Amino acid sequence: MSTFSKTPKWQVDRMSILHAAFVDLDRAIKFEGAALVTGLHQASARLDGRDLGGGHQLKAAFKTLLKLWYAWAEGGRKASALKPKYNSPGHVNIMPDLLGAEIQRMASSETGARDKNKGGIEGAAIHKRLCERWKAGLSIPGVGTWQEWWERTHPALPLPNRPPDFPWSVKTVLRRTGPKALRVIGSQGIAAATNLLPHLKLDYSKLRKCELYTLDDVHLDMVAIDDITGKVVDVKAYILIEVSARRIVAFVVKPEKNLRAEDVDELLAHGLSTDGFGLGVGYQTHIRFERGTIACSEAAQLVLEAGSEGALKIHRTSMDGGVKWVGAAADKKSGHAAGKAVIESFNRNLHRRLLHLPGQRGNNWQNAPSNLGAGGPDVKDPSRRSTDTTVARAERLAQFRRTALTLGIDCPLELPLLTVSALQREVATAIKAHNSEEGHGMQGFRTRMEAEVAPGVWHPVNGL
Repeated sequence: MSTFSKTPKWQVDRMSILHAAFVDLDRAIKFEGAALVTGLHQASARLDGRDLGGGHQLKAAFKTLLKLWYAWAEGGRKASALKPKYNSPGHVNIMPDLLGAEIQRMASSETGARDKNKGGIEGAAIHKRLCERWKAGLSIPGVGTWQEWWERTHPALPLPNRPPDFPWSVKTVLRRTGPKALRVIGSQGIAAATNLLPHLKLDYSKLRKCELYTLDDVHLDMVAIDDITGKVVDVKAYILIEVSARRIVAFVVKPEKNLRAEDVDELLAHGLSTDGFGLGVGYQTHIRFERGTIACSEAAQLVLEAGSEGALKIHRTSMDGGVKWVGAAADKKSGHAAGKAVIESFNRNLHRRLLHLPGQRGNNWQNAPSNLGAGGPDVKDPSRRSTDTTVARAERLAQFRRTALTLGIDCPLELPLLTVSALQREVATAIKAHNSEEGHGMQGFRTRMEAEVAPGVWHPVNGL
């Protein structure tokens, strides 16, 4: 059976015409001293556009004939070498591995982090930079300069006066930029690429009561007067939440600079002794601290775990971070605690529940009211402000009352800002409202089971 028995007739005619033209040109080069370029131009003018039947035309432009000439020569100068190759694993223009590695390096370079939504330089930008280096005559990994590439791929043609086009298109470059996760790791760091890599997803619906607690601190978006010093201070709350019921079990509110590990130890002791909560019955209770916040002391952890005889386990989460490569700045660290979204959601609601109180400074210094006197990125101490502000007036009144008390005089002045103790009571009220809130869309959230213990008399069965 013929090799071309299943080949369409127009393709067989195309191979025959080209083969005959190349045989004549090869003989002219060997015996008559003809030039390859001149002969291909003449063949192109003679053959291009010839009708092959069935609506097909012979494509015989100079560049096409040049490529087919090399294929015909490497294929043993046979007509079969001119058969169209729709699948060409041995294509001569395959991108070198060294160039692919250079494209990946550029895609994951530091400059890509300027656009946080992209996570690396786009393929078009990389292609543009490679073209600029190509036209400037610079060496490209795996390819060399354009002059070296031309002599290697076009040995029979003279060196052109201008650089040819870069041999690979934008789409080809884009395919070699690497997975998005690797580009983000290189340009922004491992913390930014967490969601693009395999990771565990927690299902809180499977938790049993008191099986998981988590803690976090929250910087309140308001200032208050320190009861002891009379100074206006930033205030922080530390929250302990029971994850399965989303219930705030315990909290502490103190000036930000006064919050210590001992406060967290007392918070845990109080929370675990709260009625209806504590340790799980028949299963282990887990408490998770996020690194970067104040955690319980090592001594308290040893006492709690040993005293519970294995019923309690305290975890301290890791931190994403590290140096990406020599000379680069350290990757920004980021903690990831189990139940983080649950407590962050409460923190947002806590800010909303406290919006009616005086001393609101907003979530950053730019949002602070100008007459408050507690804004500004250059001053960390809220008490060091202008004298004609709410903060300054509140401090003068608080200092006057404090001095009067030391002299035995009770001077009940109405202050323009809350004291830290008064703010603590407001936070307690907000937490009580949160714990009593029903109507959540989550299945079974805050469900109370009741039993009719007498005709028309119902009592709750459990404390949930």
